[in-house]
Amino acid sequence: MMRTPLGRLLLGTLATVCAVGLCRHATADAPPADAIGPALQQSMIWLDALPVDREVYVAFRKPFQLDRVPQQAILHLFADSRYILWINGRYVERGPCRFDPIQPQYDTLDVRRYLRSGPNVLAVLVHHDHDGKKPEEPGDFSGRIMRHVPGLTARLELADAADRQVIATDATWRGNAHTRYLPSGPSWASIPDRIDARRDDGDWTLPEYNDSAWPKTVRIDGRQWGPLRRRQIPLLRETEVGPLTAIQCTLAETTPKLPAPLSKLCPVSLSAGQELVLDAGRFFQAYALLDFDADEGTELELKCPQAWHVVGDSSADLSGINRYVLVNHYTARSGRQQYMSGDTFGGKYVVLSVRKGQIRLHDLKLIDRLYPYDVVGRFHSSDDKLNAIWQAGVDTIRICSEDAYVDCAVRERVEWLADAVMVAHPVTRATMVGPSDDGRPYYGDPRLLRNLLRHIGQSQQSDGRVKAHHPSNRWDIHGFIDDYACLWIQAIRTNYDHTGDLALARELWPAVTAQLQWFLDRRTERGLVRGREFVYFGNPLAYQVCEGATLNAYVVGALRDAAEIARLLEHPADQARYAQAADALQAAINDQLWDETAGAYCGAIQDGKRTALTLHAGMLCLYYDVVPEARRQRVEQWVLQNFDKEGAMPYQYAFFFNVLYRINTDAADRLVLDTIRRRWSPMADFQTKTTWEGFSPGEVCHEAGAVPTIFLSSYLLGVRVDGPIARRRLLIEPRLAGLPSAEGVVATEFGPVPVSWKSDPQGLSFDVEIPADVAASVCVPRRAQPASLVVDGQPAAPSDRSTETAASRYLRVELLPGRHHGELREGTP
Repeated sequence: MMRTPLGRLLLGTLATVCAVGLCRHATADAPPADAIGPALQQSMIWLDALPVDREVYVAFRKPFQLDRVPQQAILHLFADSRYILWINGRYVERGPCRFDPIQPQYDTLDVRRYLRSGPNVLAVLVHHDHDGKKPEEPGDFSGRIMRHVPGLTARLELADAADRQVIATDATWRGNAHTRYLPSGPSWASIPDRIDARRDDGDWTLPEYNDSAWPKTVRIDGRQWGPLRRRQIPLLRETEVGPLTAIQCTLAETTPKLPAPLSKLCPVSLSAGQELVLDAGRFFQAYALLDFDADEGTELELKCPQAWHVVGDSSADLSGINRYVLVNHYTARSGRQQYMSGDTFGGKYVVLSVRKGQIRLHDLKLIDRLYPYDVVGRFHSSDDKLNAIWQAGVDTIRICSEDAYVDCAVRERVEWLADAVMVAHPVTRATMVGPSDDGRPYYGDPRLLRNLLRHIGQSQQSDGRVKAHHPSNRWDIHGFIDDYACLWIQAIRTNYDHTGDLALARELWPAVTAQLQWFLDRRTERGLVRGREFVYFGNPLAYQVCEGATLNAYVVGALRDAAEIARLLEHPADQARYAQAADALQAAINDQLWDETAGAYCGAIQDGKRTALTLHAGMLCLYYDVVPEARRQRVEQWVLQNFDKEGAMPYQYAFFFNVLYRINTDAADRLVLDTIRRRWSPMADFQTKTTWEGFSPGEVCHEAGAVPTIFLSSYLLGVRVDGPIARRRLLIEPRLAGLPSAEGVVATEFGPVPVSWKSDPQGLSFDVEIPADVAASVCVPRRAQPASLVVDGQPAAPSDRSTETAASRYLRVELLPGRHHGELREGTP
């Protein structure tokens, strides 16, 4: 049923505000709105009489005249749910970045190069995505878009020495809901197209198009959104993928010799029942651009599979891998035409099929649309398999970095908290660099992580719980994940350590205290928190509600992180309260869940009884320093003996490998590399060359699988930031585990750190470059006693701090900025 027309209702009553979800409180102490935000908020427009709870595509136009191209032309733009912008027929941008309506962000674009003297036009396609349900209703409507009300606001600021002009959305804009873009229905990940180009009556993105028959827009109430703020992440980078290679082509008369570059094949004619299969050469997250001639009514389908078989190859069943691949439908008008897909799609291949009629394809392009990371990290060792696994992780995280760290490129594209905190951000921090506002490299770029942490804070419910991913309206068993909530607090603390900026911690502090209170209120008479155990497959108690060892270890970590945040924010009462609660919970774990005979931890207390010992319990208690020093060696021995006796997904190894490296023995180091080789080699060998969600191919471009890249850079090469960045220190401590050589570059907040290690029967040599204004502790592994260390041609006495890093394994030397060469010589000099 249609609602009252927008022109009369103005969509501004308090009842409507609550209905669309804005009764949820925005994060306390959020950054203040800027000067542009209120102006945009007051200029929201839409079409009268359109339903507000149905999916619709609306084209908007604003023609204007310019006597000359101004010296400056800045456009601020926001739309709910998403937009594509053209100026004078030229594609400009699409957006905005994903948002919760209580705290949306507008885009700012420099559009001067698109303007010209004479007639100009701003043309915006707005897709209001909706499934007809109320905001609080469960369902898999979308993992990237929240149910809300539609709206568009824009502000073009033109300026030069002689004049200033503002063109803003108002009643002079016109809109049209009768376009080639038809509703496609709810879609959890990417949004497929359903296009009928026969509905076109001309190109409405051009200035000469006559829009006099289009309805005028109406002003709507901008208070239906929380305060608009400027975009907190950079605009995504668009890069052409290719060259594309045709690997299959079914033609009526002849099949060209394949594989062949698409550029050599085009133009190529396809008729009903025929298809063209293209290999992009690597995984992508891209939109498609097609240029072709067609008969009117010709029907095309375009899809992007993750994997593909060439003719005659049936070595594996790929149906499970491609089960989430979406199909775009396009019905052609007569003549030469272009098709640009409305969303991006992840895959390695493109399949263009003709279902009816015929086309003559002149060109097909894929345009990657990703966060503007540049890969500066490098890893190369004497083990080619490790090299390939490292690269697979880098490529996967690059593809899964969009307007958010997304879990995977195809099935979901959802901003899951844990995958980002434990895998994606650590990989980008060690291997990539983003652009700063002034164009310089931004090492340790925290902006995607900060956006994620804000989104999770915005999801907080009245009882204090935060969601496991946001923004979305999904409510199911994964809506809340207790261990993810703990990781949210952990990441707020580490964000400070990595940036030195307390603003985000201060902004989110009220939400942190509310979530912690939810945990503390669930302590039982045994002093343990009762909640849902570590939600990941492989944990024997996953999804079970109990007094579990892993969840309680997570909560200990969250309480200690909160105590440190409280100290930094100068909240002494909170600092003391959380520190005391952490100590009490640690004591309860060691009292209630410790098995003295085995030297290990029970998984949980369930129905009043202790369950069996689990590897996950031991690992997480070690990871969060729950294990008392007197028990540590026994627990470490137990987890080493039972390491392969419990299932795990790639994600869990973010914790497991950290614990193994902290054990700090050659045997534990070798176990890490042996596990990486054994379990990740199939990923590196697979046709996509990306990492998987599990250890069998299913979702084959998933950020949770990129765990080895973190440890190969930060532990095998050994370059890590030593404590909060305010200390400006590096720890360089390799874990070669028998490798003859390893070299590469590790990115840090201080800049790139090149390092190489070479081992031979006589000793070991290294080269390292320490960034400016940074001190480094270099820990050189020794293989025998005695040994002498020479650095830059001079004998180096081991540092007095060597006891901090297993003196029996290393000689430690303090180095200042610059390039250094060292040699460790076995025996007495």
